[in-house]
Amino acid sequence: MPAPGFLQQVFARAPKSLARLPEVPVDRALEELRGWQTSRAGATPPPAAASPAPSSDALGATLCHLATHVWRAKNKMVDPKTGQPLDEMKRAYRHVEGAIDTLVQMEVTMNDWLNQSYDVGLPVKVLAFQPTPGVTRDTVIEAVRPAVVWKNQLLQLGEVIVGTPPGSAPTPPVSQ
Repeated sequence: MPAPGFLQQVFARAPKSLARLPEVPVDRALEELRGWQTSRAGATPPPAAASPAPSSDALGATLCHLATHVWRAKNKMVDPKTGQPLDEMKRAYRHVEGAIDTLVQMEVTMNDWLNQSYDVGLPVKVLAFQPTPGVTRDTVIEAVRPAVVWKNQLLQLGEVIVGTPPGSAPTPPVSQ
């Protein structure tokens, strides 16, 4: 049956019955598309093998980005003093909580060590040491990025600013 023309499809009682998909295997169509793309670009064609599964490095990087974005969204939605969602954010905040719960189910944890004592062994990159009134020992006063751990493997170092007691000797930043 020849392909129906445009007017036939427009005026047909059941235009869906006239529509036909090409009878070309998907693999062959993809090979032709790759060949056309490489001939246009002048490059050598990639092998026709199936695409490999994403590497654990790519998956880890994706999990880090996702966890960091969810962590930042959560921090923008809560009151820093109480830790409770702001009134205007309560409806959207439950979706962020759902994303965090899903990450926890995937064994992804995030930690920013905010308001906790700073120790040299923490998996963080200290961006700055800053004299801070009211601090009696080195304390994480601001987090730029959380540390991300997946299945007990550190994927991303946290980035923090550490408050130091006023008048103490400045501590140089330590990179890990």
